[in-house]
Amino acid sequence: MRICKNDITDQIRDLFDANPLRVPEARIQPMCMLEVQNQKPKYLGEFRFLVKDGFKHSIEIQTAPVSQVSNVKTKKIDFKMGFDILGNFIKAFGLDPAAIGASVKGSKKMSFSFGNVVRKYVDTLELGHILVANDIKGDPDNIFIEDITNNKEVNLALITDILTSTDFSLSTYKDNTTEAEINIPLIQEYISNVDTNLTVEKVSENEVKFKGKTPLTYAFSCVEINIDPETGKFSRGKWLDNIRSVKKGVAAPKTEKIEIPKLMLDDNQANPLLIDF
Repeated sequence: MRICKNDITDQIRDLFDANPLRVPEARIQPMCMLEVQNQKPKYLGEFRFLVKDGFKHSIEIQTAPVSQVSNVKTKKIDFKMGFDILGNFIKAFGLDPAAIGASVKGSKKMSFSFGNVVRKYVDTLELGHILVANDIKGDPDNIFIEDITNNKEVNLALITDILTSTDFSLSTYKDNTTEAEINIPLIQEYISNVDTNLTVEKVSENEVKFKGKTPLTYAFSCVEINIDPETGKFSRGKWLDNIRSVKKGVAAPKTEKIEIPKLMLDDNQANPLLIDF
């Protein structure tokens, strides 16, 4: 059951070829590395430590606001299922989901949205130019990289783009057409007694917005790279053999030309479309 499929995740994947995270976190940034096995990613570290003698060149991380998904509400979904997802965002901002849940008793449906969405990204062509022009190589002697380059079941992925947000909103409903009131004073009282940078804003009787100061990554894009185990030379991965067709939801035939430049990871059986680390 694809409980996480909604307008926002569709837009994230279709517009940005991005993988939504189940738990947002600040460490997921452009120029960081993942190791991927069976389409399941694990955070590895920063790209600069992957390079022999260190990556000493500067590459600009650009930023741009994203209006397409900022403050766009998800579809109304079952409250328990939705709050199980939103609870991870609440925890990421340093709050207890149970305390927030106590303020929305009686709600059967909910929707949520992200505000102040910003895209941060690097130019992969610029990075490729720097690597070739300066004969930069990976470090095959790194004990962690050595295991990966010699294991055909493990791939390396470079994070190139991320979507971040500093705030999110929660809307509650008794059913698909009737709003359910939120006890916002109860939330405000709770937040006043905890150490957090979040503030609460009443949008309406059934909608509350939480605003934070720290941008958290909630979706990312990545590209596969290879390191020759003997020479350390970087090369681009076999994209079409490893990318899943987003529109069809099945593995793409090798003969079919699909213009999707980013590596998509969508094998989370418990919560499809949301990536766990």
